[in-house]
Amino acid sequence: MKTFNVPLLKKVWQNLFRFIVTSSELQVWQTSNSHGQTSFRAYDPTTGSSACFGSEEDMRVWIEQLYYKK
Repeated sequence: MKTFNVPLLKKVWQNLFRFIVTSSELQVWQTSNSHGQTSFRAYDPTTGSSACFGSEEDMRVWIEQLYYKK
């Protein structure tokens, strides 16, 4: 009879679960160019929508519109 490496199986399961959960979450991040200008980016993997904004407020409006359409 084969034995299984329980800690390894647990780690594989946790990583799979994390991938499934996070792959559908809205992703938001901030970037800066070489001139110090900041932009705000967002990606919604469930709809495939993405956007880039010059202000955090504009990004928030886009997110609200995206989720109120659902």
